[in-house]
Amino acid sequence: MARVIVIGAGLAGLATAVRLAKLGHQVTVCEKDDRLGGALGRVDADGFSWDAGAASTTLPAALRDLFRKSGRPIESLAQLEPITEPRRHLFGDGSVLDLPVGDRAAQLEAWTNLADDKTAQQWTALVDKYGETWQILRKASLEPPLMDKLPLTAVRSLKPWQSLERTAQRSLDDERARAVLRYYAIQHGSDPKLTPGYVGVWSYLERTFGRWTIEGGFGVLADALAQRASERRIDVHTGTEVVGVDTNHGQVTGVRLADGKTLPADVVVSDIDPRDLYGQLVDDTKAKKVRRQVLSTHQAQAAYVVHLGLREPVPALPFETVLHGSPTVVVRTGGQAPAGHQAWSVLVHGYPTDDVLDLLVARGLHIREKVVSRQTSPSWWAGVAWEGYKTARRRASNISPIKGLYCVGAGAHPGVGVPATALGAAIVADAVGKA
Repeated sequence: MARVIVIGAGLAGLATAVRLAKLGHQVTVCEKDDRLGGALGRVDADGFSWDAGAASTTLPAALRDLFRKSGRPIESLAQLEPITEPRRHLFGDGSVLDLPVGDRAAQLEAWTNLADDKTAQQWTALVDKYGETWQILRKASLEPPLMDKLPLTAVRSLKPWQSLERTAQRSLDDERARAVLRYYAIQHGSDPKLTPGYVGVWSYLERTFGRWTIEGGFGVLADALAQRASERRIDVHTGTEVVGVDTNHGQVTGVRLADGKTLPADVVVSDIDPRDLYGQLVDDTKAKKVRRQVLSTHQAQAAYVVHLGLREPVPALPFETVLHGSPTVVVRTGGQAPAGHQAWSVLVHGYPTDDVLDLLVARGLHIREKVVSRQTSPSWWAGVAWEGYKTARRRASNISPIKGLYCVGAGAHPGVGVPATALGAAIVADAVGKA
């Protein structure tokens, strides 16, 4: 049985903690804030409730596997629900695309109705091709630890040097279809010109596995993980900041806390920004190379998020609406609201030069007079920005060169988003193994 300390209680940290506890290890979680969940949380005000961070996910199997491998199925604590409404795309020319998720034929029909058969066939062929990309990434990157070198056949298929923008230009003639593909980079704070084309695989995952939310909001997922941590008898400390990771000849020995205490450990799992981990907390010669790599990365631009409580009637929108333009604005409608009201979350991807309400009005959503509550979410750690395909090698690996030190979360392999962070936790749990 190893003594495990997890630094940070976001989704990835909690997911790793409950998995390792189920494997028989003695687990302690240290979280500097006064609540668990990180970006998984709620904003409550004036009778409204909004998801502070993530509100939906694809690859529901990643969450189901997490709860099954840490105890009982997820349904014992939270209810995953499919999002049956299409994602709406509003374009600068005034056209509207309601693009279904989880349905190939329905997507084909939606593109045909918006544009023409040629555009529909181009989009469908591109997403079909991403099916092969998914199988390669799943076997070579998302399920195992990051390989030092991918097989040549995989590299030739992935074409990592080809950007998402280049893929859009070469595969799609309709500018609106290109905008939809670019969104898979923009939503995570990266430039499509610097993002590898294979990141468009998320279009395939959404079409194949659908998109899912949780009854009551994604804040329920944070509650469920906290409950699972309690069931697994994990020692959880909030308001506890780790200021150093102690090592001896390349082996983890413990962590130092801001209050001066030292906690011994055989294994340390970090769910904080790897640049902070290697730049401030770890001082070991074996970390020299990875420190240089990690510190050469830059943070992806976090969305600016404003939560609105609105008095009805308001425009009828699906769960998610993407307002294409500069900046890209996304409206989510899945919040909880009193009778006769709605709760919207507005995410601005890019540098807002106008007030959120001005941006909405300019895109045709005239709801200024309907606002009865307005709240702002604090920015959350948005992971590493793509700066070319070599970014994948500069992102922190799950397994550190320091024995007993591991990284999970948005800044580590395999990247940002609910499925990726859950998969990273699984990689670390497998690497540590049973007690």
